[in-house]
Amino acid sequence: MKKYQIVTYSNPQDMHFVYKTAAFLASVSTQFLHQCEDEDLITCRIMVHGQKGLCFADVQKLKLIRHLHEDMGMALDEIDFLIRYRCRIKAMQHQLEKMKQQIYDQKSTYEAEIQSLRLRLAQLDDNSQRQD
Repeated sequence: MKKYQIVTYSNPQDMHFVYKTAAFLASVSTQFLHQCEDEDLITCRIMVHGQKGLCFADVQKLKLIRHLHEDMGMALDEIDFLIRYRCRIKAMQHQLEKMKQQIYDQKSTYEAEIQSLRLRLAQLDDNSQRQD
């Protein structure tokens, strides 16, 4: 019998962690985690087995909060403002990219239409010269 290596697939976006594990992964205390939850910096979710937990994105966010709070010396309310501002900037960048794509698409359409009109004008010009 041939042995096969077992390969497991895991999408980190779908993973949820209980508080203790999330705190360990983010290198914070559970007390700090609760403090961040009280400040509405992170949102807990009720997991399948009924315990509160955090998704992978919130653990990543918690790492950022820890860095800003401990390493940069920012207060939690300042971090809240910064994170909201950062999300708004990302949304505006996404909107700008979408608008750029729309402009590019319109430009391509107009260029194709101009080319079509040039060909039509050339044909009309040829027909008028033949009739003369």
